[in-house]
Amino acid sequence: MDWKDILIQVIGLMGNVAVISAVQFNNRKIVLGAQALACILWSVHYGALGAVTALCTNFISFGRSAVFFFNHKKWAKSKLWLWLFLALFILNSLVTWEGPRSILPAIGMCATTLALWTRDERKLRLLYLCSSPPWLIYNILCGSWSCTLVEIIALFSYISAIYRFDIKKIHKPKENKSGMEALPADEV
Repeated sequence: MDWKDILIQVIGLMGNVAVISAVQFNNRKIVLGAQALACILWSVHYGALGAVTALCTNFISFGRSAVFFFNHKKWAKSKLWLWLFLALFILNSLVTWEGPRSILPAIGMCATTLALWTRDERKLRLLYLCSSPPWLIYNILCGSWSCTLVEIIALFSYISAIYRFDIKKIHKPKENKSGMEALPADEV
């Protein structure tokens, strides 16, 4: 592996670090901003690897992140944007067909698109978790070793965030006004 190969892997790694770090914040705007930055880095990374489907997928993703960042504005609220981006990811897989592996970025990005559209951080984290396995497989197939490694770490990050913000919260005992743990109704 020469310095060019190492640089290509480092660029992919930087995109992953941006996204993994962002989901540890419970803030949609930070997640979307990091996603846009990652799309730029990943476009360069996959382009250098010759992975055309992923390169084009990330161009589309950058546009998606920009629109979704503003989906509180009237022009960006329409669900047509959601359906447009889902259709573009699927169409991209067909237009840039590199064999069956081209389906994987479409699956991953459709899950991510649904995640970024929602205003519910819990659903966002679950959908990010669903987007990870197709990308893991694609990265292995196209030789993106830094993204393969980081996608494994991302899976643990998403699981950690789900545990911290969703599961742990559900199992936390409720307290009554006196600060004492409330007993379930059948134990009273």
